[in-house]
Amino acid sequence: MTEIDDCILEMRQVVKTFPGVRALDGVNLSVRPGTVHVICGENGAGKSTLMKVLNGTHQADSGEVWFKGKKIEHETIDSALGMGIAMIYQELNPILDMTVAENIFLGREPLKGPLVDFKKLYDDTQELLFRLDMPYNAKQKMHSLSIAGHQLIEIAKAISREASVIIMDEPTSAIADAEVAILFAQIQALKERGVAVIYITHKMDEIFKIADDITIIRDGKWVDSGPASNYNPNKLVSLMVGREISTIFPKDETVPIGDVVLEVKDLTQGPEYGGRFSGINFDLRAGEIVGFAGLVGAGRSEVMRAVFGLDRFSSGTIVINGEPIKIRNTTDAIKNGIAMISEDRKMYGLALGRNIHENISLVNLKKYVKKIVIHDGAITRDALKMKDLLSIKIPSFKVEANTLSGGNQQKVVLAKWLTGEVKIMILDEPTRGIDVGAKAEIHRLMGKFARQGMAIIMISSELPEIIGMSDRIVVMREGRINGILSREEATQESIMRLATQENMKQAI
Repeated sequence: MTEIDDCILEMRQVVKTFPGVRALDGVNLSVRPGTVHVICGENGAGKSTLMKVLNGTHQADSGEVWFKGKKIEHETIDSALGMGIAMIYQELNPILDMTVAENIFLGREPLKGPLVDFKKLYDDTQELLFRLDMPYNAKQKMHSLSIAGHQLIEIAKAISREASVIIMDEPTSAIADAEVAILFAQIQALKERGVAVIYITHKMDEIFKIADDITIIRDGKWVDSGPASNYNPNKLVSLMVGREISTIFPKDETVPIGDVVLEVKDLTQGPEYGGRFSGINFDLRAGEIVGFAGLVGAGRSEVMRAVFGLDRFSSGTIVINGEPIKIRNTTDAIKNGIAMISEDRKMYGLALGRNIHENISLVNLKKYVKKIVIHDGAITRDALKMKDLLSIKIPSFKVEANTLSGGNQQKVVLAKWLTGEVKIMILDEPTRGIDVGAKAEIHRLMGKFARQGMAIIMISSELPEIIGMSDRIVVMREGRINGILSREEATQESIMRLATQENMKQAI
């Protein structure tokens, strides 16, 4: 461990217990000023709990926290902010009907007498946004921003507090590469001012791009700490999960690619339905994984929502197994063997307050109903099959979905579809917000389904995932397909070129 004198922050032998769970069991953390310290670990390892102890959300049962050479006692969120410790949470909670400025300075608005000085509020906010190179207006309402915009405003809020330590919990989980570049530029500027950034992420490429130091936590216990140069991806994954993962992207290139099962021809969404894509042409074959890449707003999810019947389109044809079909709603899509897992599993994929048994039966409930009676036994038999097939880790089918880790929640979403007859699986950001071990499991399952002849479409903002798992890659830009790359042609550079620049060649 680093000596206290060399650190702006040190946490020693921190223990935190919740009813029935020892979330932190003697965790250590030493953070130097002007550095990025990445905390790694699987979901449930204790990373966020440790940070909530640091920022005063939780009180440790035992252990010590030292900040700027002084021992902290009985910390609260307000006292942590007052000392200069700010945290950007993974789950964002902006006040959508308030402006960007009101969100950034909430609770500390400049006053003129007893009233808020709105001119100064908006002027100060606009100056901050300009300094941070963020393309927003201080008077914009938060509901006009994307999820990525909400994330960047949270970052601006933390920076506005002039904090000495800024905790960022999965800050890039919902933002695109261009916005990640803005974030990383701001982090570099913070380092140059001596600010320490504690950074939690599951993205390997980010870790080795941004980290100065790394701490690994597993099952609530401190495992290792050191300079980022001491680690490589394989070593880091092994320390995080306690076992070797031979490959994170296990796409079997020997899987035979079969006949075309899906053709999308000239699919266009006119202005009457939002106008978010036009002239979309691609096909998908049995046993094939086709990746869809592009920047946030490129139209990838919107195209797939239309194919699945969630959104309307104005013209174009969808062909399955050589037969044109009409998809007016999700029921039509499901009848034709199409399944879609949304990028937001909590909002669209799960009934969080319902148990696993109920969630798994949701999509194919008619299958379990006979003479208006639901046959729980049949649901339980299918649920057990899915539990074994997908390696879902649950103590009981009666636990609620909101109690599971991100990886197990994603597997439950998969399970509810796989109890039916799925020929075409659309996966929108299938590994967002889950740890490396769970990612490898999801990728393994995708490879298994492809070997069994399922046709898979995967939307992902993680280029290593797109390159590692796809047989072909469709790159979208501004609502159109800007190019289609073979596995051999695909590199991060070639994908980003198509995602950001106009392509004069017709996509093949």
